[in-house]
Amino acid sequence: MKITTFNRSFFLIYLGLIISISGCKITLVPSYDAQIKEQIESTSKEIDRFYLTMMDKTTNSEGGRSYEQFREGYINIEVELLSLLKKNRVRPLNTHSTRIGEITLELWRKYKQEHKEDNAIPDGLIKLNMLAMSDLFYAMLIAEKGKELAENPPAN
Repeated sequence: MKITTFNRSFFLIYLGLIISISGCKITLVPSYDAQIKEQIESTSKEIDRFYLTMMDKTTNSEGGRSYEQFREGYINIEVELLSLLKKNRVRPLNTHSTRIGEITLELWRKYKQEHKEDNAIPDGLIKLNMLAMSDLFYAMLIAEKGKELAENPPAN
C-alpha cells in the first residue's frame, strides 16, 4: 500500500487531534453565588453568637445551661443550615458544597441532641463545638471563594 502525501497529512492531523484531546481535562465548577456566601457568613456569626452567649452569660449551675434555655436558638440555626443545604443541593455541579452542608447539619443536630440528653453543657465542650462549626463554615467559604475565582480568575 502506497502512502500518499494526503494520507500522511490526514494521519498526522488525526494523530495530533487525538493527542491534544487526550491531554485536555475539563473541570466543571458550579457558579459563584454571592447571596449564599453572605448567608454562610451570617449563619456562622449566628452560631458564634449562640455559643459565646451560652458560655459568657450562663453556667451549668441551677439549670442555667439547660437545653430548654437554648432550644429556640438551636431551632433557628438549624433552619438556616437547612436553607443553606437546600440552596446548595439545587445548584448544578455542587456536590462538594452540598456535602459540607450535610456534614454541618448532621454535626449541629448531634450537638443539639447531646445537649438535650445531658441537659447541660460545659465550657470545654462549647469551645470544641464552636471550633468544629467554625472549621466547617471556613470550608464552605473556601468553596465559594474557589467558585468566584473560577469565574473571575485574577489577572497576571
